[in-house]
Amino acid sequence: MARLLKKGLLVLALFALVWLAVIIWWQESRTLPTGVDIGLYLFALPLALLGALWLGARAVRAARAPKPQPVAVMDTPQQATASVAELRIVAVAARAGAGADAAAIAQALMEQQRPELDTELKTLQGYPVFAARVPLLNDDELYAAARERGAHADALGTAGLRVTAMLADIAATLTDEAHRRVTQLDVPARDEDWPLLRFDILLPASWSPPARERARTQVLAAAGVWPDSRVAATEHAARDAMAGDTLLRELAATSSDDPATPTWRIVLAGDGYIDQDQVAQWDADASLLTHANPQGRVPGEAAAGVLLSLARNAAPATANADTGKNASFATTPELLVAFSPIAQRAKPADARGAAPEPALAELARDLVERTATAPDSVVHVISDADHRGSRPLEALGVASQLFSHLDASKDCHAVGVACGHTGVAASLLTLAVAGEACMQSDQPVLTLTLQDPALRCASLVYRPAASTTA
Repeated sequence: MARLLKKGLLVLALFALVWLAVIIWWQESRTLPTGVDIGLYLFALPLALLGALWLGARAVRAARAPKPQPVAVMDTPQQATASVAELRIVAVAARAGAGADAAAIAQALMEQQRPELDTELKTLQGYPVFAARVPLLNDDELYAAARERGAHADALGTAGLRVTAMLADIAATLTDEAHRRVTQLDVPARDEDWPLLRFDILLPASWSPPARERARTQVLAAAGVWPDSRVAATEHAARDAMAGDTLLRELAATSSDDPATPTWRIVLAGDGYIDQDQVAQWDADASLLTHANPQGRVPGEAAAGVLLSLARNAAPATANADTGKNASFATTPELLVAFSPIAQRAKPADARGAAPEPALAELARDLVERTATAPDSVVHVISDADHRGSRPLEALGVASQLFSHLDASKDCHAVGVACGHTGVAASLLTLAVAGEACMQSDQPVLTLTLQDPALRCASLVYRPAASTTA
């Protein structure tokens, strides 16, 4: 309704401008218009201008749209057939509107929970909106604490404060897990005996530099149990929904036996839209879920992380009596995650008439085969999809083609449906939930990345020694 009203006002404004210009021209030139002049200048001319604007808009959209490349993959054919990119996951953690940790979010997906009406967020007409708000985060307290610590004014936005608090919580959880494993058999005697701990923090590129820097500082502060000299953090400005997948694939490609590679790596991602200004902007742009716009977004927020072991030849920790150093550390992975290449849809998912395409199912089938996983051992298909467009159908199509034993209503889950729109955190949130589901069931779980309109990829999360169990 809002979009129709905006278009109608645009048409009226164009007619009014043309009529005003023509009437002024007739008056200045002392012209007595005939019936033909009235029809030509007051009706045909504005209609022609409307047609030209419409054609121009279509040409611009066509120029900006991704070019059809059904199988535009990142890996070369030789790499794709020879090996599969993999990472070793030691632990996962997540927090979103659907739950305070990965286990709670996984349970919410199984129970098909949905976001509820938010009492604080309103449309431009004053109606409450559906939102996936993380409970127990007090905006006033977060603002006061940030001001007290001297935070820059550009780092005091509501959504950023909430996401930063969640990121610090996830960082502390995963650092504690790494600390527990390192000290399981012996505590390193000196700071230099500790393995390196590196954080990779994915944040929206739209955040201001002070907001991103504050998030980085808070993450480092949350890693207080680790020696400061052995901790590093890199903040990545994520410009699209594929940033998390791209980073993980880069890590998988560069992981090696090189002892200089950090033994521990924590990848974090956070994003949030629980903010009245953001909701108002979405409502004005007709991109907010309302009764008149069922294809709109549901505001959400989330932070997620994975603890990775990049050492290829991990072994139980042993002490070196001569040097007092730990010769190695207990880095046995809980899970493995294998990545498919990234493919591109022939038609963007948000385009009119978009439907599931075969490229995604082919990627998933190839991934299952190359990891020697029995298809009937996969117990869940978890995607970052929400309710919009063809995305839910894409995930269901993959499940029906590859895993006929799965029940679409019980075994296929869309994180975005329960957690709302979580932006750059969506793919890592999906991976964390899939990791938790895999640990609970001790069976492989397939994840699908569907948030981007055109790019698609899959991941398979499985136990190191249980990928072929049925």
